[in-house]
Amino acid sequence: MTEATRNRELFETVWRENFSRLYHIAYDFLQDDEASRDVVSEVFTKAWQKWDEMQPDSIKGYLFIGVRNTCYNRLRVQDAHKRYAEYVRHFYDAADYNHLDETDEQIVALNRMVEQLPQKTRFVLRQCYYERHTYKEVGEMMGMSAEGVKKHIVKAFSILRERFNVKKR
Repeated sequence: MTEATRNRELFETVWRENFSRLYHIAYDFLQDDEASRDVVSEVFTKAWQKWDEMQPDSIKGYLFIGVRNTCYNRLRVQDAHKRYAEYVRHFYDAADYNHLDETDEQIVALNRMVEQLPQKTRFVLRQCYYERHTYKEVGEMMGMSAEGVKKHIVKAFSILRERFNVKKR
């Protein structure tokens, strides 16, 4: 039996023994059948990608912590989406609809200013705020630290504040 075959069989055994338990943990967090299955599958996929590097006694811990952390991240993103939706609802409920054209103009102006940012800073801003990636994820994409990503964000906001003549709070 080859090493690859042994690894595959061990992985399948770990999957069979733990999928259901991990699914239930994810479901306790997310209360969503499909999302829970996605989380567990995502964690098993990451485990398989690192399988050769993993120590047999740390596999279960990796899986359980991975499911917990992935659920926390999903809940954090869901919470941010909910807060944004509430903000938009509140804004439009309170808005004087005569000013919507002015708001549209401001959005167009902001997008033009974003286009004028330095290339790396613009990319970081878009990935973090439009695509909702974490600083760490963007740092990995760009081969830099999360702190480097944060510096680009600070730079972008500084330039945008200056161009919009907004005083820092």
